[in-house]
Order: sequence, then structure tokens, then C-alpha cells
Amino acid sequence: MEMPPPPWIVGHRGAAGEAPENTLESFQLAVEQGADLVELDLQLTVDDTLVAFHDRDLRMLNQEAVPIESLSLDQLADAVYLDRRGNKRQGMSIPTLATILQTLPADLPLNLELKRYGADRERLVSALGREIAGRQQLLVSSFDLDLLALMRRRLPGRPVAPIASRDGEALLQAAQELEAFSVHSDWRIARHALVHQARAAGRPTLVYTVNQQDLARRLLARGVSGLFSDHPGRLRRQLEAPGS
Repeated sequence: MEMPPPPWIVGHRGAAGEAPENTLESFQLAVEQGADLVELDLQLTVDDTLVAFHDRDLRMLNQEAVPIESLSLDQLADAVYLDRRGNKRQGMSIPTLATILQTLPADLPLNLELKRYGADRERLVSALGREIAGRQQLLVSSFDLDLLALMRRRLPGRPVAPIASRDGEALLQAAQELEAFSVHSDWRIARHALVHQARAAGRPTLVYTVNQQDLARRLLARGVSGLFSDHPGRLRRQLEAPGS
């Protein structure tokens, strides 16, 4: 991964506070707002296609609680995004990873967070390998440590990052075993010890989800390298404002 000097502002699911998360609109908005890295969630459909969606099922779109992993790409084509008034958003659908990679700049660093609720790990890694062949500037992260370990074996050389929301020590141990590029954590566990130990091992710490300027400054003062934000442009302006 080639990144500018930290601190990094990471577009969380694109610019999820200003456009529907994990959509092309959200990703493009994060790019326009100057995000250093754009994060997206990926799940495997029943016909082995990777699509950008966070939740296990479609309830957030006011549809049935059917798992994404049990649906085909054709079935997902019927999923409808709604605006804040509950009206259908025309032309907006769940994007495939292939479409995302074709649409966003080739040199844009992307964080692909693999979501696995029950999908076969081998199938998921195989699909990922096919779809990212020839593409660089990709960091693959997951809470599923066994999935990341499998990926390291099947796709050697690809940078990975374990994620944790509670256990900082386990996160550091996983990062060491995976020879991870970075460690990703909930900001609540990104204490001085975790950040300093990660840095001593040569790994930057990226934390989620940070939308408040004061919190961002406290975390950066601890040595955190990256902030996942739903408002990447606004957070950058606040941090770069003269006299702020």
C-alpha cells in the first residue's frame, strides 16, 4: 500500500453520513471530499459475486430479512434504496466489487472489509482473488481472523488488517500472526498502550467511527494514524482549519 504521510481520513462506507452507505454515490462523494482511503463492506452472493453491503440482510432497505449470502446477483437487483422521505432513489442499486473497481480511480487506496455471516471461506477468497487480480492499492480487513489467515495463504502479498471492537491484546496478537499492514479498532479500545505497541511493530492504527472534531484530536494525539469517518470532508476541514 502506498499512502501519504498520516494522519489519514478514511471514508467510512464512502461518505455514509451524506449519501447511502456502500453505494457508488457514497464512494464517489468520499473521493470528491478528499478521503485518503475509502472503506467498503463486501459480502458474497450465492452465485459467488462480491457486493457492497454491510448488514446481514435487506431490512435496512425496508425489505424482507433474507440474508444477502442466500441471494443471487439478479435477486439483489430488485433491492431499492430510499431517500430520507421514504421515496425510491432512481438508478441506485447494490454495487458489485467489479463495478466499484471500474468506477473509482485505479490509484485510489481502498479498504475492502470482508463481511462473512455464513458464506464458505474458500469460495469467498476465490471470488476475491478473481475480482482484484491486477489491482493494487487494496487493503483487506475483517473481524473474521480465520478468513484473513486463509487469504494470506491463497493470496500472498496482499496487505491485510484485523479488526476488533473489544479485545486490544487479541487484536495485536492477530496482527503479528497475520503480518498485518495495520490494525483497525473501535476508538474506545484505541488506548495509548495499543497504539504504541502497534507502532513499535511497524503497524499504523486506524479507528472507527469518528465524526467529532474533539474526539479526532484526542485520538491523533495518542498516535492514531487513521480515522474512519462518515463525513470525511467535514472532518478534514475541521482538523485543518487555522487556529482550530
